[in-house]
Amino acid sequence: MDTLESMQVFVRVVELGSFAAAARNLDLSPAMVSKHIGHLERRTGARLLNRTTRQVRATEVGATYFDQCTTILRNIDAAEAEAGAATRSPRGTLRITAPTEFGNLHLPAIMAAFLERHPEIDLVLDLTNRSVDIVQEGYDLAIRVARHLDTSLVGRRIAVSRFHVVASPGYLARAGHPQRPAELACRPCVTFAVPQPWTTWTFAHGGVSEQVKITPRMLSTSAEALLQATCAGVGIGLLPTFVCGKALSRGELVSLFPDCECGMLGVYILFPHRNLLPARVRIFIDFLVESLGGGADEDPWDFTS
Repeated sequence: MDTLESMQVFVRVVELGSFAAAARNLDLSPAMVSKHIGHLERRTGARLLNRTTRQVRATEVGATYFDQCTTILRNIDAAEAEAGAATRSPRGTLRITAPTEFGNLHLPAIMAAFLERHPEIDLVLDLTNRSVDIVQEGYDLAIRVARHLDTSLVGRRIAVSRFHVVASPGYLARAGHPQRPAELACRPCVTFAVPQPWTTWTFAHGGVSEQVKITPRMLSTSAEALLQATCAGVGIGLLPTFVCGKALSRGELVSLFPDCECGMLGVYILFPHRNLLPARVRIFIDFLVESLGGGADEDPWDFTS
């Protein structure tokens, strides 16, 4: 068997902690993964992995061998990248997971442009709002949109999305424009139902912070549903710009307190902690950052400023 290929399999098994996860990630059968590990253990004359019914861990010798393998493979990858960068195109299947609303609203055009630029890359895109274990489920990377990020994965923030308190022109014509955030306590509001009902909205202006307890007229787990309800005049909404930015720019919604800070989400791109990042993953990260066109502290969907 090819020893370098076996080293790649061994590294992935240690990183993922599972023969089955490594097999899915590498598009191999579990039996073939076992053959590669057996080849290395026979070649080295040492037991490299301790196997249980639930997990696979490197032995003490295996941990040292893992470090040496990653160094060897990293050096080979760097040498090949330098030698063939001018002629070799990235290829393979890129597996990505992203939140449903963010994916539906913003990823199709980006993905289409990416695939046109890189014809030898295929794409699997899973849109879901559940918490995905990208290591165990074999994804190359994840896009997350969150206030705070608590994860052992490697990643970076690539943009922010600020919250605006918004209402439709029709609603404002009917009910009047509130002059102060405190007035929202007496207005019908639409807000998120998860992870718990967002019934306390925070406003900051001029160094002063204020919290307002609102009464939900509508609760939903779907940002798109809240957007449509707010545009229809059901009530006043607190929405992030990646959801409401286009409606604000078209005049379908009005930002009621644009000078107030109402909170912010970070847009993150995450990938499993491993030393060797495939070229297709690196170039997608660069392409996504380029497509959003800003920086880690910029909001590409805020058209109010």
